Amino acid sequence: MLSIGDFARFAGVSVRMLRHYDALGLLSPSRVDPHTGYRFYEPALLARADALVAFRSLGFSLEEVGDLLDEGRTPAELAALLHRRRDELRAQIEADGRRLGEVERRLRLLEGDAMSTLTYTEKPLAALTLTQLTDHVDETGEVGERVGPLFDRVYGAFAAAGIEPSGPGIGWYDAVGDGMTFGAGADLGGKAVDGLEVGTLRAYDRAVTTIYRGPMTGIGDAWQELARHVTDAGLEFAGPCREIYLETPEDQDGWVTELQQPVR
Repeated sequence: MLSIGDFARFAGVSVRMLRHYDALGLLSPSRVDPHTGYRFYEPALLARADALVAFRSLGFSLEEVGDLLDEGRTPAELAALLHRRRDELRAQIEADGRRLGEVERRLRLLEGDAMSTLTYTEKPLAALTLTQLTDHVDETGEVGERVGPLFDRVYGAFAAAGIEPSGPGIGWYDAVGDGMTFGAGADLGGKAVDGLEVGTLRAYDRAVTTIYRGPMTGIGDAWQELARHVTDAGLEFAGPCREIYLETPEDQDGWVTELQQPVR
């Protein structure tokens, strides 16, 4: 048998952690000397130690590791735990990606890298009848993580109904107090689709518009620049803004989006 020091060295963990795992019942020694209290481990336990360390490195809690190491677990139950952890990691990666985009956006603002390529046009906006889904968030910062899945559901419903919109996807955003109500859809001429709603965006006599080219991680910069342009021109916001997704290739760097802000 191996002493606790040798076992710790071979397992790649500290002696302190081995004692902690023992206290939790995750990895108990094969024998404890009744006189000295020294712990000894069979070499066969290295496989369990290896699995424990591996599961911890994947981000599982010690309680979850205990479940994964439970010899009574079926392969299907183990697979379910791993699938859940995979989904958690994917969600974390997506959230970290949004945070990274926000950090980059703020760096550009601090470093004075303004959206100088944007040009602005004033024009009236026609009324639109959208086949859509709508949602509301209490914090505007939550919109980014909700609007993408909303569009996925809308276009999934279109596909299920055998409909391929001839026009672009359209998003609209209406600030309500500290929160925001928003919608995602397309103009199908008022056609109803199972699972979706039909709503109308009213016409406006005057709106400031611009074309933004690039991924959605940078669209907040464009909206801030447009807002500054509106303020500098002595205008006021007059209604929900719109995003018209003119070109949406697989690579978001190639996206072309028209931003439309009604003003007065």
